[in-house]
Amino acid sequence: MGPIVLMTDFGEMDGYVGAMKGVITSIAPQAQVIDLSHHIPPQDLDTARFVLWNQHRYFPSGSIFVCVVDPGVGSERDIVAVKTDSYYFLAPDNGLLDYVLSETRPQTMLRVENPLFFRAENPSQTFHGRDIFAPAAAHLVAGEIYTQLGPMHSYQIPASPFVDARPEQAGKILHIDHFGNLITNIRQSDYLPAAFAFYHTRIEIGSSYASVKEGEVLALAASHGLWEISQRNGRADAFFQAKAGDLVHLL
Repeated sequence: MGPIVLMTDFGEMDGYVGAMKGVITSIAPQAQVIDLSHHIPPQDLDTARFVLWNQHRYFPSGSIFVCVVDPGVGSERDIVAVKTDSYYFLAPDNGLLDYVLSETRPQTMLRVENPLFFRAENPSQTFHGRDIFAPAAAHLVAGEIYTQLGPMHSYQIPASPFVDARPEQAGKILHIDHFGNLITNIRQSDYLPAAFAFYHTRIEIGSSYASVKEGEVLALAASHGLWEISQRNGRADAFFQAKAGDLVHLL
């Protein structure tokens, strides 16, 4: 079994992440715990989907991703455990895994219901990260069998968020990162445009952020494999007053 990788919207001020790590190491002292991000904006499933999709592939086979961005905590929503060819994912059944599962067909998906994997008989209805997600992952590292987490869960393969790019087609802004870069849903491998059109502005392709003058905008083939629109030493989101979902046209 690989490391436990934590992604939450908990931030770092209140000790919630520390409590999860305390539970994990109490059950599986040998566990390696890695923080993917704890600064997902509160309840922001779109950002969580993108960050998980973008970064999970850089972890070793057998990694257990514990993904707690959970607006429905304490409700009737399910908690699911997914096993793919390379990884395990624990997440609320709220669409958080959609981008990953649109590309990686699960081997199995279970509902996490076995109380033997919980921290306490009656988990807190406001902190499933501590009382269900963390101990379930720790028990897997400690050698418990994955299929004992709960019964099989039915699912449908989500639609891909990425477009089949063609000239004159519209894609959209899929994600806005920490630097204000506008990340599209157009794969670099699918299409090499002459330029982009965004907010009635023609945006030329650049080779790096430094290939234009300070304050100018450009389109880049960036590290995530998607086309992005950026402003050198500025924020493209503020420059355009852009938001996720805005259309971007290929020229």
